[in-house]
Amino acid sequence: MKEETKPKLVFWLCAIQFVASVLILGLNIPPRMFVRLHGGPDKLVEGRLTQLRQINGSGFDLDLWSVELACWSGVCGILVFLALLIAICCLGWTRLVRKIRNPTSLTAKEYHSMRYMPAKMVFLHPRVIISACLLLNLFFAATACVAVFVNNAASDHLDTSDTSGPRWLGTFDIEVYLCELVPWWIRDGPEMALMLTRERCMLATGARWLTLFSSVLSVVQFFSCWRDTVCDGPTEAAFPGPWDSSIYAPSARTVSPKSILSVANASVISPYPGANTLQGNGSALVFDFGLEVGGIVHLSYSAIGSGVLGLAFSEAKNWIGLTSDSSNGLFEAGDGAIYDTLFNTAAASNRSYVMPDEKLRGGFRYLTLFLLTNSTAATSIDIGDVQLELAFQPTWANLRAYQGYFHSSDELLNRVWYAGAYTLQTNAVPVNTGRAWPAMSAGWANNGSLANGSTVIVDGAKRDRAVWPGDMGVAVPAAYVSTGELESVRNALQVMYDYQEADGAIPEAGPPLLQKGSDTYHMWTMIGTYNYVLYTGDLDFLELVWDRYIKAMDYVYAKVDGSGLLNVTGTRDWARWQQGWNNTQANMILYHTLTTAATLADWHTNTTNSTLSSTFLSRASSLRTAINTHTWDASASLYRDNATLTTLHPQDANALSLYFSVAPSNQTSAISAALTQHWTPIGAEPPELPGNISPFISSLELHGHIAAGAAARALDLVRRSWGWYADHANGTGGSTVIEGYRTDGSFGYRAERGYGHDPSYVSHAHGWSAGPTSVLTEGIVGLAVRDLAGRKWALRPLWGDLGFARAGFTTPMGKFEAGWERSENGTTVVWWSAPEGTKGEVVVGNLGSVGEVTLEDDGEAAEGVEVGDDGSVRVEVVATGGEYKMVIS
Repeated sequence: MKEETKPKLVFWLCAIQFVASVLILGLNIPPRMFVRLHGGPDKLVEGRLTQLRQINGSGFDLDLWSVELACWSGVCGILVFLALLIAICCLGWTRLVRKIRNPTSLTAKEYHSMRYMPAKMVFLHPRVIISACLLLNLFFAATACVAVFVNNAASDHLDTSDTSGPRWLGTFDIEVYLCELVPWWIRDGPEMALMLTRERCMLATGARWLTLFSSVLSVVQFFSCWRDTVCDGPTEAAFPGPWDSSIYAPSARTVSPKSILSVANASVISPYPGANTLQGNGSALVFDFGLEVGGIVHLSYSAIGSGVLGLAFSEAKNWIGLTSDSSNGLFEAGDGAIYDTLFNTAAASNRSYVMPDEKLRGGFRYLTLFLLTNSTAATSIDIGDVQLELAFQPTWANLRAYQGYFHSSDELLNRVWYAGAYTLQTNAVPVNTGRAWPAMSAGWANNGSLANGSTVIVDGAKRDRAVWPGDMGVAVPAAYVSTGELESVRNALQVMYDYQEADGAIPEAGPPLLQKGSDTYHMWTMIGTYNYVLYTGDLDFLELVWDRYIKAMDYVYAKVDGSGLLNVTGTRDWARWQQGWNNTQANMILYHTLTTAATLADWHTNTTNSTLSSTFLSRASSLRTAINTHTWDASASLYRDNATLTTLHPQDANALSLYFSVAPSNQTSAISAALTQHWTPIGAEPPELPGNISPFISSLELHGHIAAGAAARALDLVRRSWGWYADHANGTGGSTVIEGYRTDGSFGYRAERGYGHDPSYVSHAHGWSAGPTSVLTEGIVGLAVRDLAGRKWALRPLWGDLGFARAGFTTPMGKFEAGWERSENGTTVVWWSAPEGTKGEVVVGNLGSVGEVTLEDDGEAAEGVEVGDDGSVRVEVVATGGEYKMVIS
């Protein structure tokens, strides 16, 4: 299901409500006209529209307010449908969806010094117009529903047993009037009149219940996923299959623990629900959710005596206890715990507790509930219901509605792929739940403003809960092939441009952190822009940020010195010990920034400089020459850390030399092999951050090995590093990927490099470590887009040691899916499907000898297969929308 699911759902709900509204008008107008034609003038009594009427000399008030509101709700229901219909006709689905899904009222042309668009542009924005219509519809529908039912319930009723003379009968709503008063009044009249009266009564009653139905529809259109967030995510998986069992995401937004552990030794006491009593000071129970979760805890309990209930959280089993693991930035000071109010009761009292919103815990697996008391009297707590309201992926009602999938013959690889996908879900957070910064003096708060919109991608679930563009270099491709949710990416990129400096510099991190002074992260924002536009085809966004993008390019390219290399002056970076001067990694990133900028310039329809693309490519070519001239070390078959004779050969620069195609083709195999010199049994140790293992940089290395055609080496590294954490007894149950760890297998990643020697500070759900998710889809299965939203695509499978692999993802163009299987008899089957009209290139290599090749399109023989001298098989296709199958023997 595509990203416009929610707008389409709203449209069809509005269409149903349109029909209901027409019926409401049809049911309400005849009774309303009847009372107008057969009664006195309307008047306002205490703000309510009424008529003073008489029957046989007895007076009464006829309350018309509810029927008037019902009529107006019908009018609104019709208008909101027409507004949506006009918007669709004028803009089309794709453009309308993009505009609705981007509430940021900023344009590239009018943006300056963080000022918003002129008021007329704000009020004419499709999201504003449609939201106003929906809100107006919601107001009138809900108000009419309440008025109709309240008036009906509060209406007086005719006392037919009272036959006294003229008197005051009371106040009646129109339904009671038509169903009770009029029939009694004309009870001895002709049968035709009685029949018409019964029909009007049925119309009035039907109108009341139809108004309720219309009101429910208007509320459904505003149904929230997380709190006041509008659901605009997909409602079902795009590729349902047996692989759905690998998805870690819960099936509901409210979850409960799986088991209860002892705080003393972390052993399982019972499944949940189970042991639940806290007796005496310091007594505690640990509730294990079985995987990484995050949000607001709701619980109930019974207490007796005097004391307080405390809550503490931890992602890893290492730090379960009466204080939480670290997230607030104070390191050894820690986050402490949070507490309910003090209880003091001689008899057992039932209580409930809901965490304050600002205390939202972004990432944890273990919740410790404990009792503190200094009372000499017996004090105890019996824990009742424990539930967690999940906060991540806030715009999705169905957290398992993945728009991509992966499945292979290796179950460990399958688990790692889905761990990366789930990590990215936990990193897509509500925009008002960023970590408070500057750091609090004690405790924690996650109520910082991160971006505009409803959702944004951050670095980690627990911390920092801020936008970090470097992390997005790995996280965005992985999100695209798995969940398919890129609204979070758009909002993240937007906020980085929003805080661009006057000189063109882009911050290293988004608000509220807003760290500055990083040339590499500046460029990662620019690369992220390319990735987002490539995957979505969102040229409206490209137009929105284009002027600022060019300004960012001018800023960073001005730092290229006489050697032809970038001279790094913004030295903040991912965690490496050294950065600055002609750093090789930064120059690799600049090269990719320039080549992707050339493509963006071609895509940008309003580029006034027709030579811009060629200028960027020329600069990239010169830079590539300079990198290979000044930093290549032939004796090591690796690039040096900078343009000196240093003996440091960093993991990051050499991985990027392969990934970004800086290294000459005759050197790629040697670089790929040389990178393994720093492998340990549990991952690759970066010489630029010794003693540590960085899944972020290792993710880039995975892409590098794939680019070099070294599939087996890439799979080996996935199993060593990500497989080690997936099976770790103290981790998140394999559900997420960790930020980093030590070469000795402890969790104290970069403890001496900015993390205050606090191993509990490390994030266990960090999107920058999700590289295997994109590598397995785009590298091993080999399916990747090459032009806007997949207008052009490629399939270049790599086998490694797998027997089969398959994957799929969606773009605004539709569904892309491919797979392959190799049998023991030497036969290879490769299959694929792509949206009709898209153009693809399929290249199947590493086959050894090639015998017969057959190609079918939906079972019909197809032509165009080419067999190369190197034993590869190639075919170019214009997709028909069907399934292609190639058999190579």
